[in-house]
Amino acid sequence: MQISHTSARVTPVFGLHPRTGTRTQGAMTQHREISFSSPAAHLQYLLLMGLFRLAVTRALYGRFARGLGRVFSPANAALLRIDGGPAFRISLNDGYWTRFALYHFPYEPEVAAALVAARDHTQLFCDLGANKGYWTTQSAAMFERVIAVEASAQTFDALAQNAGALSNVTLHRTAIHAQSGETLTFLNTHLSHASARLLGAEDAGQGDQTETVTTLAIDDLVPAGTAALIKLDVEGAEVAAITGAARALRDGSVLIYEDHGNDPACTPSAHLLGLGDMRLFAVEAGIVAMPDVDAIRALKTDPYKGYNFLAARADSPLLAAMIEGFALPGQSR
Repeated sequence: MQISHTSARVTPVFGLHPRTGTRTQGAMTQHREISFSSPAAHLQYLLLMGLFRLAVTRALYGRFARGLGRVFSPANAALLRIDGGPAFRISLNDGYWTRFALYHFPYEPEVAAALVAARDHTQLFCDLGANKGYWTTQSAAMFERVIAVEASAQTFDALAQNAGALSNVTLHRTAIHAQSGETLTFLNTHLSHASARLLGAEDAGQGDQTETVTTLAIDDLVPAGTAALIKLDVEGAEVAAITGAARALRDGSVLIYEDHGNDPACTPSAHLLGLGDMRLFAVEAGIVAMPDVDAIRALKTDPYKGYNFLAARADSPLLAAMIEGFALPGQSR
């Protein structure tokens, strides 16, 4: 038995017109449908949504979610569909995804806007550091081909469950890095939705595990001559991943990359700006050029949050098309 309900959320999308510089506004309407693996899962979901109103911190909510997870079956899950797309399965004992995809919906609307801006201008979307496949499933109907990469074995299993049956999606269990064919050991953090810190076994805490995986460079993943949209979320390995994307960037690919609020040096952004002829943009309130690290740093006010930015060579036709797309009113999925 599955119980479901639907809702719609209109997300404002602001932009700067590339020729006039004027600020424009459109809207993306996202229709959300949630079904549940069982009536007990629906009850657990309702309790979680109530606990959000009591949890004053992220850590406290995480404790609530894990506590309920010990009372209810670990198999309890919500299945989230956006705009009738493939289902994304969320375990109801998962403090990250229940918080950000179920309660604080829409999830990362700036990424959704970037996908919309790019979808008619490239055939390939790469979800690198795909986690359980939220953006993999959301992008499958928007691009001719989707490549998803995840390093953690356990997380990759969830990714495969969510996206493995999609005919235009290719999955790889590997780590994105500067060169292909190397071996890396990383820490699979017990209380985090993300899996990657390139550390040794001596750094593991209780409940954490280390894993070994081979590496893959972006230039060996994206076909030569292809300007792809590449979402990069590799938890501290951004500079190495960007190093391995030199040819893809020359071919006009556009990165959606994360610069975390706990990094005052803005390490990935500083590296990209140092490459020369690169253009960086903030996309949380439309698309706004970021000329230097100080501009990036000024936007990162929350040390617990990862901030998404766009980066590409100045001569990238895909970037130009995306800038135009952000400026157009009435965007829709």
